[in-house]
Amino acid sequence: MVEGWCRSKIFLLCFSLLWVSIPVNAGAQQNSHKIGLILSGGGARGAAHIGILRVFEQERIPIHCIAATSFGSLVGGLYALGYSADEIEHIFLSQDWSNIFSDAPERRLTRLIERRNARYQAQISFHGWNPEIPTGLLEGQRLTETLDKLITGRLLRAEFDFDKLPIPFRAVATNLIDGKEYVFRKGSMTEALRASMSIPLLFTPLEKDGMLLADGGLADNLPVDVARAMGADILIAVDVSSPLLPLDKVRTFVNVIDQSISLQMEQNIEESRKLATILLKPDLVKYTNGDYEKISEIVKQGEDEARKRLPELKALVAGIGPRPTPPPAAGATPVIQAVSFRGLKRIASYQLRKNVHVHPGDSVDPAKICADVERLYATRLFDSVAYTLEPAGENRYVLIFKTKEAPMNSLGASLRYDNDYNFVALAEFTARQLFNSPSTATISTQFGGLEDVFASLRLAAPHAQSLWLEPRVEARSLERQDISNQELIDKYTDSREGGQMLIGATIFRQLEISGGYRAERVRISNGLQPFRVDGSTVLAGLTFRLNRDTLDLPVLPRSGTLMRAQFDKRSTSLGGDLDYSKLQVDWQRYFSLTSKSTFSFSATAGYSRGPAPFYDLFYVGGYSFSERASRQFLGLDRDELLVSQMGMFSATYRRQILNKPLSFVKRAFLTGTYNGIFSSTRQESPYEFDLLHGGGIGLALDTMIGPMRAAGGWGEAGRFHFYITIGPTF
Repeated sequence: MVEGWCRSKIFLLCFSLLWVSIPVNAGAQQNSHKIGLILSGGGARGAAHIGILRVFEQERIPIHCIAATSFGSLVGGLYALGYSADEIEHIFLSQDWSNIFSDAPERRLTRLIERRNARYQAQISFHGWNPEIPTGLLEGQRLTETLDKLITGRLLRAEFDFDKLPIPFRAVATNLIDGKEYVFRKGSMTEALRASMSIPLLFTPLEKDGMLLADGGLADNLPVDVARAMGADILIAVDVSSPLLPLDKVRTFVNVIDQSISLQMEQNIEESRKLATILLKPDLVKYTNGDYEKISEIVKQGEDEARKRLPELKALVAGIGPRPTPPPAAGATPVIQAVSFRGLKRIASYQLRKNVHVHPGDSVDPAKICADVERLYATRLFDSVAYTLEPAGENRYVLIFKTKEAPMNSLGASLRYDNDYNFVALAEFTARQLFNSPSTATISTQFGGLEDVFASLRLAAPHAQSLWLEPRVEARSLERQDISNQELIDKYTDSREGGQMLIGATIFRQLEISGGYRAERVRISNGLQPFRVDGSTVLAGLTFRLNRDTLDLPVLPRSGTLMRAQFDKRSTSLGGDLDYSKLQVDWQRYFSLTSKSTFSFSATAGYSRGPAPFYDLFYVGGYSFSERASRQFLGLDRDELLVSQMGMFSATYRRQILNKPLSFVKRAFLTGTYNGIFSSTRQESPYEFDLLHGGGIGLALDTMIGPMRAAGGWGEAGRFHFYITIGPTF
């Protein structure tokens, strides 16, 4: 009986185990398949990936891993981090792609003296006296900064392991040393995406562990094999690569380079298409890889393709469950144990400390670290600045700023044309970090329609960088017009040689205050009375200056304030031939009304006291963007007004009509301006001011060679002038 009872118990136990094992085995079989999503490169066309992902979310199509290249790695990486398709689209739509495809630092973080780089259309850097040719147009700094803000916080929770992300992820780059693909599996995702998106000629390759990594599309633009290596057996590939150009479209060397790269990509992508279980290819015939202003339209094309293929997709993934949710990360807040720099050679770390606000003992705050990166890059001492967090045990990290020092010697050049001075060229040599300090020397020459040559040396102490001493010598020559009753009477030339010694301070990077002594010898040649002077005159005395600049952009700004004030006291007791004083103040304010509309208001005041000579009064009229030209006034000719006292004001509305970051014309605007002036030719009270009005409409372009502007201006009594200027302000 006992034996029978034991047999019954054993039978019941075996039956129970068999019953329990059936659903477990069935479930295991049901979930044994692994779905891999493969996203190709394609520039802006890659926004179609967002539409694909949105449909996958809505239809609950599971994704167990993602392998991607180039722009596909950007979309795929963000999705793997846990961003939704809607969030990724919002990120893309809110980006200023012109800034991302730029190496210009945040302008408001740079010192005023460093902002003159906007004057240059071309710049050559020197290592010693050897010119350095860059390996790409851009270092990708602004792209790196943007990625860090989006990525680091979430990647930190995954301990920098791509397999611990909500969706395991791989990014593919190409090693230019051996031509093989390199697959990023862990570490900095910012570095991975930056390398994978390093379009040849546009972005410099990324140096890593003896490799030179560029766009992954060169080796594997549709990395199906990578997804398979991750364990995926159902391979859903999305191909948004650009088609080859027809014969009639291959017209320039840029087209030839683009076609050569596309041929390389087409060869490696064809085999990958065959390996995919299903290939999704959105209809993107109307879009190019540079259509970043059409992101929403391209996303819609991705959605349409996924919806069209939805029956096939659902049949393919039927019965396959989602990837198990990874366990939540530990709740302890990571802490900075130490802060250091890597890559410094000529620059001392103490020179950079004031730009770093993260300190040992602080919690890891990616936003705060990114702000430090922006400040360091804005010093213009580096070609690139990035950071890494290296584990130091017990949830502590060493923050290392990785720097690539910029060449300290450079030659900048520009060419400008306008109606007033025709062609004017600029060549400017700058040497920085002199005497192992923030000191800078500049030699500059302008020639053509006007001439201006100067040499300056700004001396700053290493431990007191905001204070400086600047000696300067210069010679310049400028042709002036003698206009009376709207008729050109004659022309005369104002030639000056002189020098100055200034002591100044830079406050919060955006404000400079300086004062010192200035002397110059003036000669007026040609001209008729009263604009004829025999011999030369020495003007000498004290000068005081204030410059404040909070503009967001150097060209066609959208917000911020620009203010320049200068007071000169000429005196015979200080070595001059005349006694008089002169004050001039220029103020501009910009407001962004909408994402495409900007309003600006400007005011200028000029005041002179004493027997100021005519050549040192205030010239008004024309539309030149030369720093030496008469003040702009639509409706008047250059130099048409010569006044002793004035108050001028203007209001401009600007509407953006084009935004194509990678095109020759990056931005285009329609403009409308009203300007007016109260002026007097009297140097003593009563001044008896006259009021003049003017205005105009125009077109302003932000191009790869600098700004281009054309405007029609109307003055009083219906006078009309047409103005054109091509090139930067200098």
